[in-house]
Amino acid sequence: MALGVGGRPDPDALAAFMRAAARRYSGGDPAHPRIRYWQIWNEPNITPYLSPQFRGKRPVAAAYYRAMLNGAARAIHEVRADNVVVAGALSPFTADYGSVESVGPLRFMRDLLCLSSGPKPRPTCSTRVEFDVWAHHPYTSGGPTHHAAHADDVSLGDLGEMRALLDAARRAGRIRAPRGIGFWVTEFSWDSKSADPRGVPEVLRARWVSEALHEMWKAGVTVATWFKLRDEPFPSTPYQSGLYARGATPAQDRPRPSLAAFRFPFVAYLGSKGVLVWGRTPGGKQARIVIEQKSIGGGWRRVALLRTDRYGIVQGRLALPRSTKRDVIRARVAGGNIAALPFSLQPQPDRVYNPFGT
Repeated sequence: MALGVGGRPDPDALAAFMRAAARRYSGGDPAHPRIRYWQIWNEPNITPYLSPQFRGKRPVAAAYYRAMLNGAARAIHEVRADNVVVAGALSPFTADYGSVESVGPLRFMRDLLCLSSGPKPRPTCSTRVEFDVWAHHPYTSGGPTHHAAHADDVSLGDLGEMRALLDAARRAGRIRAPRGIGFWVTEFSWDSKSADPRGVPEVLRARWVSEALHEMWKAGVTVATWFKLRDEPFPSTPYQSGLYARGATPAQDRPRPSLAAFRFPFVAYLGSKGVLVWGRTPGGKQARIVIEQKSIGGGWRRVALLRTDRYGIVQGRLALPRSTKRDVIRARVAGGNIAALPFSLQPQPDRVYNPFGT
């Protein structure tokens, strides 16, 4: 359950509401489902979700969000200690246009967690922050390794910096999290060109989905949520990022290749020491994975058999000396017909695309 609809709520009133909601959905009453995961607010670093962001030129939203978050987290954990409080869910970009203002996510984090800037952050206040998971929305105006233009912004290519700041806060004792701190991506997407003329071509988008999930995994992200299962109408809305192409009714929606990439991401990169492969099985199930290779003019041939870890992650570096950039690699679950999309060894240059197309 996520809360965050704008304005500037009273922290005490929010805590009281969260306590009541957590009790109602604690699992003790069969009439109500058990809710364990509670996200406190959405994109609190941007108006209109939380305002004001500034007083004059001084950012103030992070300090206010700290009071909101600590009160809500304490109330939720008092009801059940195994409840999970998700914090952040930040907008990725610094903005200052018209009625919209935002604080860059890294600056917002430093203010929230009371850490100084620089390569070795140090505490700047004594107040700790209580949560179990940090979340972010790393929308990206390019491919999965693309860096945001502003130093305090965080797109997919900058997730490592956010992870490093989170780790620095943990080491400095700035976070109260008895079970450790998770790192989630609770929104990411690109519009598809099949629905938005300025979106990403679908073949490239499917590749980017797999590469994005790999980049997230490298940064320690354990949950990734795609924004929009199906397109919204074009051009009346800006969201044509569906994993399903919109039909007249949901029953007539058509799955896009990006859906297959999201369910079974797989990448393969040719380097001087062989071919690096990485993937995750649908549902994260343990399995044996057959790696197959196809060259120009040839058919698929088996080149390796790998085992996933208990989370369904398969990875390895394969010595394939005759491989060229024109070859294609794919992964298949052994003993069945579940396969990832083929992945070309030809590197793709970064290209600039607004994640929301138009």
